[in-house]
Amino acid sequence: MKTLLIREIPDEIHDSLVLEAESNRRSKEKHALFLLETVLSRKTADTCGELLDFYESAPAPNVDVKEIDSFLATRGRRSNRP
Repeated sequence: MKTLLIREIPDEIHDSLVLEAESNRRSKEKHALFLLETVLSRKTADTCGELLDFYESAPAPNVDVKEIDSFLATRGRRSNRP
């Protein structure tokens, strides 16, 4: 795998990259790699399997991580109803 070094990223771009990476539970480096892969690999899928592989690897859009954590924390508990 090759290495890419990017210098002089504007502060507001860096800050938004960090926030976006944290909201998707990634490091900023992994999120930048994901963004590059997403933009550069915009090719059509030849088979349904390739399309399913793409959707499986892509993060869910507009996911609120706090809601998922809250759901998972309460999962499996019994109801408090009488």
